[in-house]
Amino acid sequence: MKSRKHKHSLKLYLAAAFLVFSAILLIIMWLFQTVFLDSFYKWIKTSQVKSCTSSVAYNIENTDRLYYDILPDIEDRNNMFVSIYNTSSSIFTPIYKSDNRFNLYSQIQMSKVYYFYRTTVDSGGSASFTKQKYFLKSADENPGISKNDSDENISPASPGEFEIEDFARPSLERENMSQIAYTKIVKTDAAEYFIIIESEVTPVTSVVDTLRYQLIIITVIVIIISIFIAVLIARSISKPISKTNEKAKSLANQNYDIEFGDTRYKELYELNNTLTFAASELKKVDDLRKELIANISHDLRTPLTMIIGYSEVMRDLPGENTAENIQIIIDEANRLNLLVSDLLDISKLESGTAQINKAPFCLTDCINKIFERYTKLIEQEDYHIIFEHERDAFVFADELKITQVLYNLINNAINYIGEDKTVIVRQTVQNGKVRIDIIDHGEGIEGDKLDYIWDRYYKIDKEHRQAKVGTGLGLSIVKNILLAHNAEFGVKSAPNKGSDFYFIIDEYDKNSL
Repeated sequence: MKSRKHKHSLKLYLAAAFLVFSAILLIIMWLFQTVFLDSFYKWIKTSQVKSCTSSVAYNIENTDRLYYDILPDIEDRNNMFVSIYNTSSSIFTPIYKSDNRFNLYSQIQMSKVYYFYRTTVDSGGSASFTKQKYFLKSADENPGISKNDSDENISPASPGEFEIEDFARPSLERENMSQIAYTKIVKTDAAEYFIIIESEVTPVTSVVDTLRYQLIIITVIVIIISIFIAVLIARSISKPISKTNEKAKSLANQNYDIEFGDTRYKELYELNNTLTFAASELKKVDDLRKELIANISHDLRTPLTMIIGYSEVMRDLPGENTAENIQIIIDEANRLNLLVSDLLDISKLESGTAQINKAPFCLTDCINKIFERYTKLIEQEDYHIIFEHERDAFVFADELKITQVLYNLINNAINYIGEDKTVIVRQTVQNGKVRIDIIDHGEGIEGDKLDYIWDRYYKIDKEHRQAKVGTGLGLSIVKNILLAHNAEFGVKSAPNKGSDFYFIIDEYDKNSL
């Protein structure tokens, strides 16, 4: 036997899920604010330099706009150093160069400008450069003078990118700082221009340290808030589910009058409505079960009482052993046998074990044969049982089962016949379908009860009524037989206007017989 694993509560799962979500957010925040901050900063700074270079080049190419107008704005907003040279001749002429008001202290020599130009040409018209700078931290040293700023320090890093690296190693008293540059050659109809835009990349070590302390505080606060919110959300969601679960358990104790109540959650609201509907349906089924047992008990007890009573009379009283008394015993035994047979038929049909032997036959002839059974009823009771049809109709079905359907529907119509004592059986054939209507002019059925008349022993007036013909299980048998034939069926009725029970089945081509 397999051991059952302990199941944790929904409250625990919800709280754990929210805490894990909060932990993932904190981890992402720590990674982006500390580990990847320096890389993001350099990438953004490099992108800004490239974007500004492209903007300057665009304005130079469009002669209708003066590129001088945007250069101060680029310098002010981005803290960059812009240099533009006219390279139309072998001697480069500087036409624009930022001043030192930004403390960039760019020390690009013309030899480096020539080298930048050659490298940019080899790279297809644009290139990027990085340079490592070392500054003295002490106040008496000049923070703007960089060391080893010679041409030999320039070396290619990758196609289109080049790195300027000082050979000098920083001492413990120095802080390194990088400087990036982006170059681009712009050709117009009038001249050729060489653009150099520089920007410093300030180390973010101190910023990272500050953010780290802030993140520690934020992490503690977020964890406390997350635990509180997780517990609150878990309780608010699991509490109505627990209530629904407790109420659902009462259904096992046959407490069908329970109301599952409302909730603010849509899914749980729909679940409660479903359970409420299920409880009401279970109550109906339970009531029908009790009613069915009571009715069957009544129908079984009546013939048994008659059989026992007449048998005792015939045994104890001389002269009561007459043909009439014996016939009563036989009739009651037959009725008892019919009731048991109908119950067995319903059981087989509902379980799907009943055999349906389909074969082509004439439905019209079948109805005419059934009418022969009512000859005495028509003659002695002055009943009018009429069969209306235009031509013979053939169907492919189980003739015995369809005969049982017709017999039960006609008996039902006779049981509730009107004052005119008329029952009409109408056969119509149209569009490959055969429709049979059994019509009476009796008391009729109210509209809200039409869906229940097919149930076993369902009683419209809730008072058990002994059927004049049959066992009271006829309509239930009719429903199951027609369902087994995939036939359409139903009833049209109104109070004091009679009822029209009908079924529709496919017509069979008699020429194929």
